Amino acid sequence: MFIRVKKVKKRSGKTYEYAHLVNGVWKRRKLFYSGNVKKFRKYNNSVHKYSGLLGRVYRFEKIKKEIDFDAVFGRFQDFVDKNDANKIYKVLIGCELFSRGFLKRGDIWFRNGLFVDLNRLVVHDSKKDAVIKLKSFGGYLCNLTLQELFNIKKIENRYDGIYLMKKIRSFGITLSADQFFILADKLLREN
Repeated sequence: MFIRVKKVKKRSGKTYEYAHLVNGVWKRRKLFYSGNVKKFRKYNNSVHKYSGLLGRVYRFEKIKKEIDFDAVFGRFQDFVDKNDANKIYKVLIGCELFSRGFLKRGDIWFRNGLFVDLNRLVVHDSKKDAVIKLKSFGGYLCNLTLQELFNIKKIENRYDGIYLMKKIRSFGITLSADQFFILADKLLREN
């Protein structure tokens, strides 16, 4: 499954972007006969099925303030050892939002009518669900991606570690290799 962004032109003439959840299914190449000779079709076919609308896309790709994680929270190793997975995810996402100009009031991050509640795992504008684009490639922050990341409490094998890395990258969170190893090691020890 992946997220696809499409532009929609409203009657007022304005163009908006909306994110959809898409499930890609690959079909096998089919055989056909040309005379007595078996041949394959030239290309595989993929079918994309829309699973649902995630919401309107708001772009915050430009970083306003660069954050040095070690200067704010101390050593990454110590921070990861002291906190559980939910707290670590909240702080990492909070750093990304803060660097793009979001402000925090209580447990809610907000900017320009957009609200991100990391306790309820909700991203919305004042009316409906929304999607915040944090990077030029990937970096989608929405209800679905928040729930997928926060469901990872521990990892048991290599495939779970790769899944965790994909989810962190899909948010647009930038971790060095050493920082990711520290986080993965913490989640491995949770078993």
